[in-house]
Amino acid sequence: MLLLINTGVFLLVVLAVILGYSLFSKHRRGVSERLAEIKKIKGDDEVMDEEDALSRPFNERMVKPFLQNIGQTLTNLTPGEIRSNIEKKIIYAGKQQSMTFPRFITIQVLLAVFLFALFMFVLSLLPTLPIGSALILSLLMGLIGFMFPILSLSSTARKRQVVIQKSLPDFLDLLLVSVDAGLGFDMALKRVTSQMEGPLAQETARALEEMRIGRSREEALRGIVHRTGVPDLSTFISAIIQAEQLGTNIANTLRIQANTMRQKRRQRAEKAAMQAPIKMIFPMAFFIFPVMFVVILGPIMLQIIRVVFTM
Repeated sequence: MLLLINTGVFLLVVLAVILGYSLFSKHRRGVSERLAEIKKIKGDDEVMDEEDALSRPFNERMVKPFLQNIGQTLTNLTPGEIRSNIEKKIIYAGKQQSMTFPRFITIQVLLAVFLFALFMFVLSLLPTLPIGSALILSLLMGLIGFMFPILSLSSTARKRQVVIQKSLPDFLDLLLVSVDAGLGFDMALKRVTSQMEGPLAQETARALEEMRIGRSREEALRGIVHRTGVPDLSTFISAIIQAEQLGTNIANTLRIQANTMRQKRRQRAEKAAMQAPIKMIFPMAFFIFPVMFVVILGPIMLQIIRVVFTM
């Protein structure tokens, strides 16, 4: 019975799509005919915009505006704190050029709805599965589809921050060598940026470009902190800004910061080494110990079973 209902719904959707497309195409043909008549009355320039709108692909005329309206509606319904956190993660992940919050929340909702509908349809094909269990499993898959973009974005942002944090000591060492060689701070930044790769070099290059077009050094450097969210990098940039404001020697500040960052990297490595035995407990308990028990106790259990059955 449920299969018949799903089949009927599918056929109704197909018929609705076909009917909508036929009405739309008929409307388009009618518009084309009316445009030909309007051209005789109006000038070509007044009709050009309408012709351009009709000549654009269906994706640009219908799909994109529809998705934009959905994204704007979902954005208005999202609490400000959640929106601010997601926007920060988008910036930290380096996706601000290709991803916006309305687009992100639209992807979340559409993926959740798609997985829910897909699993609901697939599970409905199983006659032995109760409808309540199918609904619960489908809701669970919809929740997974809703949370997957957030988890993926958080993972990307965290990996990018780790890469920046690991490359910072080497970045400071090269910067210190360049300043000691006689280069100014801006030229030293440009030199190091050209010699290194990765997100830290990219953000530094962007800050240099902002300074080149007229932004102050302090604002450009603080922009790096805003786009990365790495505490060590924030400490370094704050020290550089303070040294510039107080007129102290930047080379000494760089030397102190380079030593500090190397010590912090060593401390993080020691902390990770101390945590390794604790993290190994779970794989050993679930994968290694059971195999060892089978190897050690297996022959003994076979011998016990043989003795019991021969009695």
